[in-house]
Amino acid sequence: MKRTLIAALLATVGLASSAGAAEQQTMDPRFLPQPTEAACRTTQLAATGGPLPNDPQTLAVRWLGFATYELVYGKQIILLDNYYDRGPRYRYLGFKAADVKRANLIIVGHAHADHMSDTAQTALQTGAPVVAAPITAARLFGEGIDPKHVTQVTGTDDRVLHYNGFTVQPVLARHGEPPAFNAKFSEAYKDASPGTPEELAAEAAIWAKGSVDPHIVDQGTIAYIITFDDGFRVAYRDSGGIITAYEKAAMAKIGRVDVLIGAIAGNSIAESNLTILMPMIDTYRPAVYFPAHHEEEVDRNLDRATEPMFQAIKNAYPGTVTISKEFREPTCFDTRLNLRAGYSSAAPETPTPK
Repeated sequence: MKRTLIAALLATVGLASSAGAAEQQTMDPRFLPQPTEAACRTTQLAATGGPLPNDPQTLAVRWLGFATYELVYGKQIILLDNYYDRGPRYRYLGFKAADVKRANLIIVGHAHADHMSDTAQTALQTGAPVVAAPITAARLFGEGIDPKHVTQVTGTDDRVLHYNGFTVQPVLARHGEPPAFNAKFSEAYKDASPGTPEELAAEAAIWAKGSVDPHIVDQGTIAYIITFDDGFRVAYRDSGGIITAYEKAAMAKIGRVDVLIGAIAGNSIAESNLTILMPMIDTYRPAVYFPAHHEEEVDRNLDRATEPMFQAIKNAYPGTVTISKEFREPTCFDTRLNLRAGYSSAAPETPTPK
């Protein structure tokens, strides 16, 4: 009976799926929401017509597969990457690109199709402005987006963009560069699941909506630091590449972020993925970490395991909360409780000695 009651409570307030994370969140006042917040109890996106938070300082975070997220802060809907209609070899997200009708800002990390294939359609449907690197912007212009609706950023100039209730600082990151041994894994994937002609044709049409410009690696991948008006910070990094000098410089000034949404590298094995993830954690020092890019095509590539990543983070920073949920499940924060305002029950300032 007691276990049933606890499970029901966790389902009601929309807390983390794993038992450890759920227990940590029930003890942590940052993880708001009261049962009265419908936005924190539903799996319907705000972008597809779901409820917005009543409290203007509630932040709802939803993972939408791959490296795509929805952030809802009060009445502001921020979409991070747009990869919704993903082809027949991906799991269904529970909605389609055509359903996304409401957004205030679209942020794109880089121009590969599995991050931006639905950006043009989403921008046209919602009227939301887009922030992206020039390589990404050029692809959007080819899809019919008016250049006036795209803010092009390089992440190299300390530029800060101002919006209603929050700011966005673009920072030049770097795209992932998997090691040579990944080629062997890729060949094995193709042998095991080569794909039907229909599947391959559908995927080719999706990939045509993105770019394969080689400079996506060193010029076209942008990390973003979003700071809400009460000081709560979210960093978004949609590719698992090495940390850049620009990221280190930005975080030396900022110190830490409340939430990091960070991609797990596509290096096929956990030990290699950790060589990318842990420098990211050391640089951004998040109080809460959400993974990104940890999902892959069904029967084609390996999903990237989160548990070894979470354990490594916990070993170094025992206070950090790690959260991985199913598609569209909300996690809500009371953004008044943030690092900049002095709330400090999160990760320690320095790693635990190994």
